[in-house]
Amino acid sequence: MSIKINNILVAKDLSKESSRVIRYALELGCKFHAQVHVLHVMPTVDSSVLNMVALTMGPDNLAKFNAVNEAELAEKTRDQLHAIIQEETELMEEEVIHPPIIEVHHGEPAPMILNVADRLDVEMIILGSHSKGKLHYAFLGSVAEKILRKTHRAVTIVPPQVG
Repeated sequence: MSIKINNILVAKDLSKESSRVIRYALELGCKFHAQVHVLHVMPTVDSSVLNMVALTMGPDNLAKFNAVNEAELAEKTRDQLHAIIQEETELMEEEVIHPPIIEVHHGEPAPMILNVADRLDVEMIILGSHSKGKLHYAFLGSVAEKILRKTHRAVTIVPPQVG
């Protein structure tokens, strides 16, 4: 049996470990001649906070404000990811055959990652770990754990120290 990987999804925030995780995905993509998709999910604002702001600004003004700011933030995020990809590509020994495709979405990270993985029909999902500590993990859970529990795809977790 041979392993065939055509599409890889790397879901990453913009932390300082992003570069390492993206390079890991790019190098794996080179080895398998796979298309790498880089995904960033912008978190949603808590509904109680939105309600409070809507009372002050008015619901219509808040909706307009959110639409403009989300679009601007998504574009800035794409630019940051593009810069990270450019830097990491220059450090690689192998040439990237398929330029990575960047997607930026707004929502809850785990469900969004799973939806994009299904839509793209990826064979592998690559995530970075944060090492935020036991207390944070116990109260907030882990995106990686949610994905591992709900996907039928191969998942690779890249620890912070892997380069």
